[in-house]
Amino acid sequence: MLNLLKVDFIQRVRLAGLSRVLAAATALILAQTASATDPGNAVRDGLFLFGNPTAPFKTYSTGQSFGDWKVEAGNIDVSVREFTYPENASNSVDLNGTASGLISQIMKTVPGKTYTVRFMMSGNWDGGKGKFGLELKAGPMTRRLSIDRPAGWSKTNMKWKEMSYPFVATSNATKISFRSTTPGNGGVVIAAVEAETPVDPPNALETIPVPTPPDLQNYIADKSAAIALGKALFWDMQTGSDGKTACATCHWHAGADARTKNTLHPGAPGSTFGHQTDAGPALAADALANFPGVNLKLEPGDFPFHRLQNMDFPESNDNPVIFDSKKVVGSQGVVSKKFQGIVEGNPVDDGITTVHPVFNLDGTNVRQVTGRNAPTTINAIFFDRSFWDGRANRYFNGVNPFGDLDPDARVLKSTTTQKATTKVTGYKWVLKRIGWWYYWAYEPQTTTTYETVASLEPVSILIDNGALASQAVGPPNNSVEMSWDGRTFKELGRKMFSLRPLAQQAVHESDSVLGSMKDASGRGLKSEQSYAALVKAAFKPEWWSGTTLTSDGYTHMEANFPLYWGLAIMMYESTLVSDDTPFDRYRKGDSGALTENAKRGLQIFLNEGKCINCHGGPEFAGATVSQLRGVLSNDGPIELMPMAVGSAFYDGGFYNIGVRQTEEDIAVGASHPQFGPLSYSKQKQNGRNVGGIDVPGGARIAVNGAFKTPTLRNIELTGPYFHNGGTKNLLEVVEFYVRGADFKKTNIKDLDPDVGGIPELQGNKPDQLALVEFMKHLTDERVKYRKAPFDHPEIVLPNGHSGVENGVALDNNFVLPAVGREGGEPFMPFEEALETGY
Repeated sequence: MLNLLKVDFIQRVRLAGLSRVLAAATALILAQTASATDPGNAVRDGLFLFGNPTAPFKTYSTGQSFGDWKVEAGNIDVSVREFTYPENASNSVDLNGTASGLISQIMKTVPGKTYTVRFMMSGNWDGGKGKFGLELKAGPMTRRLSIDRPAGWSKTNMKWKEMSYPFVATSNATKISFRSTTPGNGGVVIAAVEAETPVDPPNALETIPVPTPPDLQNYIADKSAAIALGKALFWDMQTGSDGKTACATCHWHAGADARTKNTLHPGAPGSTFGHQTDAGPALAADALANFPGVNLKLEPGDFPFHRLQNMDFPESNDNPVIFDSKKVVGSQGVVSKKFQGIVEGNPVDDGITTVHPVFNLDGTNVRQVTGRNAPTTINAIFFDRSFWDGRANRYFNGVNPFGDLDPDARVLKSTTTQKATTKVTGYKWVLKRIGWWYYWAYEPQTTTTYETVASLEPVSILIDNGALASQAVGPPNNSVEMSWDGRTFKELGRKMFSLRPLAQQAVHESDSVLGSMKDASGRGLKSEQSYAALVKAAFKPEWWSGTTLTSDGYTHMEANFPLYWGLAIMMYESTLVSDDTPFDRYRKGDSGALTENAKRGLQIFLNEGKCINCHGGPEFAGATVSQLRGVLSNDGPIELMPMAVGSAFYDGGFYNIGVRQTEEDIAVGASHPQFGPLSYSKQKQNGRNVGGIDVPGGARIAVNGAFKTPTLRNIELTGPYFHNGGTKNLLEVVEFYVRGADFKKTNIKDLDPDVGGIPELQGNKPDQLALVEFMKHLTDERVKYRKAPFDHPEIVLPNGHSGVENGVALDNNFVLPAVGREGGEPFMPFEEALETGY
């Protein structure tokens, strides 16, 4: 979590049980970050984790300190698992060691701000006493409290009572203290101390610079031409091997996919690269055995995919799971075929049908479906890495998604050298001298000419802030998403250079980018605006002007097609920034831009819900450039965080929140079979310099099942939700966080600590709906109504199959009409699409 927004970071990091090496490294990291002020919580070490307390307890006496706390009088016992606290998330303090004790610390506060002291209180009644007393002081506030022994109390059933008291700070430094008012051995026990103040909301998105590559001028000659090229490529259905599948096919609806038929995947894919855990294959087999089938239409009653008797509360004996499914709502791509070659001038590639073991109807292939839900492309430019698992590297290598992990990636650069040629043009008598002697010699006369020789030089490039370019080159030749199995980018380039851009699709005359290029027929671009012409206009000549063929017979342009594809689509997507929402207007001074209920939802988002901890900054997302190495923070890509149990290193902005069992999809925890781990934390531990803090050898890393935190902007329109698409509306999403992680027990090793539930919202539908209403105020009307820059050409979208004819599954198509800069009919939330369809 960001340095600016990490609630309880210092408090929760647990040193107990770590090796000495890791404990020392942890202590160093904490020393470096301990001076940071958390705007949400003024108390430090409110979980009593520091000072190396030892199980079952350690006694501290007057004048001694433990972590940020000081014993001012008597003595106290810091308990380590002697008294059970939920999920072992906190140690606790018995304020009576052998005598009544007083502990305190000085908090950094802001004068005039209201803080709320919250803590859990119980007692140590082993000594038989019935009532304990406590005095709490915080600034001007004093509270004298007492607690009676509750029925059924034991050290493993503490009957914790949550206490909450506000005060107004009067200075920059405020003392907080807890004093036992009960004499003798055994007294009040406290845990999980906080002093929270309402967190300020993020600024408007326009305050965050769009993070494009700093060396773009080395590649792009004309940004406008590059944007036009990128928009054409992104929406062009001719890209797919079937001549019907574009990038936009899976990113048409507010940048996401809202199709409702033939969108199910069995689930439990393991990772992008298959199964890499022992449990994974069995989970996949179970998922397949319970897969409801292909070409099904989704219905509202299919959701959510994990259901409890009462969706507001955690699973328990009284609140059992009543339904669970591993299936995933993905995006339908192409049918399964083996690539045989392109046919120049034809958008459909040659291929041999290979019957897919899952995606077939009685032996006839249907469109395959991806194993994860499609995230939005709108505002995606702000991320440090792309894809759910972060495999689209921040450095674009011009070839594939893996950036600097692939040391052999090369693009071709046209270089010139001067070749000298000397010729004899005749002979001539020349008088020469040796000493005193002169003689005549008959010598040749020569001339030298110089010829400029062009060649193609393979060069390595790494373009920073290039995650969207890295992402863009992944799907086009993926055998599920867009291509018959085995096609290469060189072949795709040769095909696209033989086709008129968008030839099968209408382009609106007022399209904000392509309108002036529209062909007179109304379909596609003018013939003079060919893809070759657009490349020449957009890119510097050294990246396309070579005249020699490669060793395998491709032109310079064909060989460098992934370079153009990635950078041009990145340039187009960099314009898809939705920074004109009601929230943005509210942050710029329009107090009426949010309804009163949305304002209540915003406060829940920032405070009780702690949603801001992961969906941070103006982007309302995690793992963004601004948070890892930009204007909001420069903490780097790796953090040390308390997990649900213990502490571990992890990749900033990637979290395991317990939507599904970890081994079903380990996400950023996966390793590429050739290039190694996707995780920054694992890379750093293996010796790669990825920046940020060190990860000692043998240190615990918690990245399995951790997915990139998506943006919440336009979330109203980008359902279904989560990486598995397992919820249909925002209320179901809120209910998930209110009850806490669905797979807490199975995922405990990698689980994010902030998904333990929101007690204040359990059973509280009005506040849940207020949170939903706030999130709807993150919708940019330009996105909803498809106004510039979110206007687009026409696209024909396959939405399942209508039947089988002559061994071919017939597409059930619907047409999304072209719109210009003024937009058109609004997009609807996914839940409405389930009811009415598109």
